[in-house]
Amino acid sequence: MHLPTLEVSVDRLKVVSRINAFDPDTPLTTSGVDSLDLMEWVYDMQERYPDLGVDETIVESIDDTVTFRAIHQQLVAAHDSVPVASAAGDE
Repeated sequence: MHLPTLEVSVDRLKVVSRINAFDPDTPLTTSGVDSLDLMEWVYDMQERYPDLGVDETIVESIDDTVTFRAIHQQLVAAHDSVPVASAAGDE
C-alpha cells in the first residue's frame, strides 16, 4: 500500500482547494478550507490511493479542534504503516 506523506497530502488539499498557504497544525475550522474543499480532497485521495479507505466520514468528524495533521495521523495509525511518497512527490 502506498501511503502519502503529510506533505503530499497537504499539497493535494492545496491543489483541490486552490489555496496557497495551509498550516496542517491549524484547526480545520479556522484554516481557510471548508467542507467542500475537504470533500474534494477525499475524492482526490480515493482516486489516487484507493486502498487507503479515505471516506466522507472524515469530514463528518471535524470539530473546532481537529487539524489536518490529526487526520493524516489517523490514516497512518489505521494502516500501521510509514507514509511514503514517490520521487515526484505526488503519490
